[in-house]
Amino acid sequence: MMTKSDVKRHATVFAATVGMLALAGCGGGDPVAEAIAKADGACECDTFECTTEYIKWFNETSISLENDFEAWGEDGYNAYLEQSLRAADCQDALR
Repeated sequence: MMTKSDVKRHATVFAATVGMLALAGCGGGDPVAEAIAKADGACECDTFECTTEYIKWFNETSISLENDFEAWGEDGYNAYLEQSLRAADCQDALR
């Protein structure tokens, strides 16, 4: 059963994803949707080594998109950050 906090978090991620789609335009990607997919991948891993490519993506993306974070707004940035932290938590669990 989902708590009110879960519902709010999912609503925030959904809103941020919609916003990122609008910002991404025709030629770009959706960093939040991709972050969700990468975090899912890291969390599906059975070994620490499996997680390294997913975490590498977050590291590289955080650096390359740093100047875009402000344009995403607080919700978009927080949605991306939430996925980054989720992936890191999954990686840490396999240490």
